[in-house]
Amino acid sequence: MNRQTLTTTALSLFIASLLIAVLILAKDILIPLAVSVFFAYLLYPLSWAIERRGVHRILAILLVILLALLVLGGAALFLSLEVSNAHIDLTELKQQVDQKADVVQRVMETRLGVDTSTMDRYLSKASESIFNSWQSAIGSLFTATTTTIFQLGLLPVYTFFLLFYRTKTAYFIFKLTGRENKRQTLHILREVSQVTTRYMGGLLIVVLILAILNSTGLLLIGVPHALVFGVLAALLNLIPYIGTFLGGLIPILYVLFSTSDPFQMMLKVFILFAIVQFLENNLITPNIVGSNIRINPLAIIISLLVANLIWGIAGMLIAVPCLAIAKIVMRNVEALEPWAYLISDRGVAPYEISFKRIWNKLTKRR
Repeated sequence: MNRQTLTTTALSLFIASLLIAVLILAKDILIPLAVSVFFAYLLYPLSWAIERRGVHRILAILLVILLALLVLGGAALFLSLEVSNAHIDLTELKQQVDQKADVVQRVMETRLGVDTSTMDRYLSKASESIFNSWQSAIGSLFTATTTTIFQLGLLPVYTFFLLFYRTKTAYFIFKLTGRENKRQTLHILREVSQVTTRYMGGLLIVVLILAILNSTGLLLIGVPHALVFGVLAALLNLIPYIGTFLGGLIPILYVLFSTSDPFQMMLKVFILFAIVQFLENNLITPNIVGSNIRINPLAIIISLLVANLIWGIAGMLIAVPCLAIAKIVMRNVEALEPWAYLISDRGVAPYEISFKRIWNKLTKRR
């Protein structure tokens, strides 16, 4: 490795480190900006449809943002009312946890001959720590109200200006890339717009369908606060892999610690989420979102971990669409095309296990 290569590598690492530091330090400003970019892509088709009817751009954008605020505000108000009516008593829940722990200890002591005196002390400390941290976490949500309101207040402002200055932004990008690359840049911008708009719109529809399926299933099973847990699981599904696991784990744990004979209901909840997840992976998402985001699971997991390290939950929510945009850019730039291939799902088709392939083999045997 020559001196020039070492210098280039060191400079690249320094710029990357500086960029990460800026992302972390300015996250209170940059997180709503990044989220607003995807809101702008989501609202752009409706705004453009209104503008084509002769409505001024400013008025069209304001109408679209007002409509979005009414829909989101109504959904948030409805969900908050349901949560306030849930009345999940943490003290009673802690007593149930202690009772379940006592049962487990008695079984271990009588059948396995294990001395549970030391275990009892550690379990009591762990239970106390978990519920204290849970209560402090709830308290911290209210102490962070000022920052949260500030960030939420910036969302419509950022979205308005992103939609208003979209043409100016496109010309700015053309000036950066140069006249000789104008056609390639225009192709990238159009592809990014199409993929992101379809992905964001499809994602909202998927969340709505999952919320209905989850809530209906939990209600039929007889889980208390079925609507709250169903909607929460659907929203957590926005985080790939991890969100699906958490969405099913929360009602299972609640049933375990709040029901006297929980195991039959826990099994039903597990089967419900397994069926919903199967439908979501093989039927709902492929037909609604489509194959616009074709990224391999390893790249998604790494991006989620890095995004969580930098921006927390907000970073995990936008990690996948950001990765998809990066893949589009890299696929259209010759020097970066190998990286687009690396994070894509191409090249592993012979080794994949898919429902369609299994079904084709079964039908051929018949």
